[in-house]
Amino acid sequence: MRGIPGSGKTTYVNKHYPEAYVCSADNYFEEVAELNDTSYAEEFQPWLVGKAHQHCWGSFIHAVVVMDEPLVVVDNTNITKWEYENYVLLAEQMGYEVQVIAIAFKANKAEVYHERNTHGVPLEVIQRMIEHYEL
Repeated sequence: MRGIPGSGKTTYVNKHYPEAYVCSADNYFEEVAELNDTSYAEEFQPWLVGKAHQHCWGSFIHAVVVMDEPLVVVDNTNITKWEYENYVLLAEQMGYEVQVIAIAFKANKAEVYHERNTHGVPLEVIQRMIEHYEL
């Protein structure tokens, strides 16, 4: 999955792929929150985003190499191609058919995505993501 925060990636996954094994950087913060009996918002720390993406990558490797899951979805923003190219490469090497699904967005609707995103991504971060999004 690719798309701006608040564009509907997770909603799309839940609707179209309810049986999928989902890997997401958000899962890291959700799991930590569950362990600490807190909320995602309380556990989210911007300096831990790198760790969250490593957790996502590890979950993906486990799903496609160890568990041989039939359907795996990476539900991250993937603003630039380098952010998802290793997922594609490993999936193809493991014999998976790969689809990159990009959720359409409008560059002038950053405020709408800011209001809809469930993880409190600041407006200026969403605007920056829109500016740097690679087609």
